[in-house]
Amino acid sequence: MPVRPAMPTDLPRAIRFLTIASQDPDAILGSVLPQPLVSSALADWRKLLPGTIGMRGRLRLYLEEYRGRLCAVALVFSGRRPEWVILALAAVPDPGGAEGSFKLLSYISAAAAQRGQLRLYGAVADAAPSVPAAGAARARETFFQAGFYSYTRETWYAAPRAPLRAPAQKLDGHYARRRDAHDLFRFYAATTPHAVQRAEQLAVEDFDIGRRAGAFDPPFLVSGNPLAMRRESAMVVGGEPRLGAFGVSFRGLDNHPHVVKARSVDGDADLARDVVRATTLELPSGKPITSPVRSYEEHVARALLSEGFREIATAMLFVKELAVRIEEPAFAPAVVR
Repeated sequence: MPVRPAMPTDLPRAIRFLTIASQDPDAILGSVLPQPLVSSALADWRKLLPGTIGMRGRLRLYLEEYRGRLCAVALVFSGRRPEWVILALAAVPDPGGAEGSFKLLSYISAAAAQRGQLRLYGAVADAAPSVPAAGAARARETFFQAGFYSYTRETWYAAPRAPLRAPAQKLDGHYARRRDAHDLFRFYAATTPHAVQRAEQLAVEDFDIGRRAGAFDPPFLVSGNPLAMRRESAMVVGGEPRLGAFGVSFRGLDNHPHVVKARSVDGDADLARDVVRATTLELPSGKPITSPVRSYEEHVARALLSEGFREIATAMLFVKELAVRIEEPAFAPAVVR
C-alpha cells in the first residue's frame, strides 16, 4: 500500500526527507511554523519512535511512496482535545509529490476519524519572498482538494531577542487563574469572528488554566510546535464588566523561538504593546521572540511593529471537519390570535 504509517525502519529516511525538504520552500506544503522556522516544527527520532512501534504517543508519522520512492511525509500531533494538527507536510516538488500529498491528507483524515477525532488542522504558507507563488498555490490547492477549508490568515512577526522593555504603564492585571476561565471565554467570543469560532470550537473549560487549558495549545490562540514550547506566563488585564486584554508567552525549547500572544479590546494598540512587554519579561534571554497575528488583530500588528518586530511570513490556517455537523433546529414564529 503506497500510503501507510511509518515503521521504525522508516525513521532514518523519513527524517532525512523532512530535513532536506525544510530547506526547500517548494517542498513544504504545510507547517505550523513559517518557512524560515520550519525546521523547528520537526522532531528527532527519539520522539518519533514510540508512535512507530504502536505505543500511545502524541506524534504520528505517515508516508506515501511509489515504487520504493518516498514522495510525501507528514508529521501529525495529537493533543488533549479531539483534534489532530499537521505539524509538517513535505513532498517532492513534482507531480508525484502533489498526488502523494493529496493521498496522504486523505489517509490521515480517515485515520483521525476512525480514532474519534473531530477536526484536522493544517497551515499553508502564503506567497512571500521565501515562498514561490506557484508553490503556495500548489499547497493551497492540495488542501482544498482534500476537503479542508481556510478560516483565517496569520502573519508571523519576530523581534531580535528577549527580553523586551518594561511596560510603559502600570497594568491592572494578574496571572490567569482558574476562576478567570469564564471571563477569558467571553473575551474570546467578543473579539473573535464567528467563522473562526466555528472552526476552533473552543468552550469555557478550554480556558481553564488549572486544567488542560486547550485554548492555549497550538493551533488556537497561538501557533507553533507544541512539543517545543512551554508556557511561561499567562495574564489578564481588567475585570468587571469585561476583560481589557490578555497575554500569554511560551518559552521555546531547543531551536524553537519564544512565542508571545496578546490581544486587547477596542483596538487598543498601546495596551496590546504593554501586555506583550509584560508577558515576555520572564522569558530567558538570547532567543528571538515571535508572535503570530490573525487577520482580525490589526491593532496587535501595529503594537508589534512599534516595538521593533518585523514581519517574516504569512500563512493560511486550514481545518477539515471529520464529523457531520448536526444543524440546530429552526423554529417558526407562532402567530397568536
